Amino acid sequence: MSTVNEILKVGVSLESIGVKNWALSKEDAVKALDTFYELQIPILGGDVCESINEVIQYNYDNWYCDRQPNESQLDFVNRSITKARDYINNYNSDNIENIFFAFVPDE
Repeated sequence: MSTVNEILKVGVSLESIGVKNWALSKEDAVKALDTFYELQIPILGGDVCESINEVIQYNYDNWYCDRQPNESQLDFVNRSITKARDYINNYNSDNIENIFFAFVPDE
């Protein structure tokens, strides 16, 4: 299993909606970002999922981060992790305990 999968599998599996990925709680997502940073794995973006009546589904909120021309890998990692962290930390919901974040890492 890849390192990325090892990091993400602490979350809720999205296989029930046909996606081979996991969605993480806010707390787990922030921890995962720390690990991605340590491993220098940039985050290309992510999607927000919501558990409604115990069924996880996309709520169509998302973010993305493209590598800029002439941007070094280190700068891209730093910028992409910062963007993901800011998005997650600033995400508002009345039911944050039902909100999960699915990452698109650059493997």
